[in-house]
Amino acid sequence: MGLFGKSKNAFGGHDMAAQAAAAQAMADQALRDAGYSDGGPVTMANAGAVGAQMSADHDVLNAYGQELNRIIAIGAPGSSVIRSAVDTGERTSGNPWYQLEIEVTLPGQAPYTVSKREMVPPQFLANYAEGTAHTVAVDPANPQAIALTS
Repeated sequence: MGLFGKSKNAFGGHDMAAQAAAAQAMADQALRDAGYSDGGPVTMANAGAVGAQMSADHDVLNAYGQELNRIIAIGAPGSSVIRSAVDTGERTSGNPWYQLEIEVTLPGQAPYTVSKREMVPPQFLANYAEGTAHTVAVDPANPQAIALTS
């Protein structure tokens, strides 16, 4: 048995072309799920647009994360209850944005309502259901700027 025959057997005797096609199909599906394509492969014709959207999403996610980290670093601890969550229809990297109405309570203060736009990956949506309780960090300079910490 030659080198390539041994290599083929090392991979369970599967057809390498079929494996490559399956991998490409998975990559195409991931791009479609993230909203970067219609499910077709990235080609020279659409690579610029796909890359530009990925870069724009990266910038949005980076700014969003930096703002949450800033609030968590300086914020006063409090508690909250989600009163409503409405899908805005916006997506970043395939993840939906929700407009949340959150009742926030800081120690020694009356509860107040914050309207917050939050990216909620689908697998975590149940954690943001109406009535769920969360700890929060509240920006001392702007009580409307909060970060959910649980």
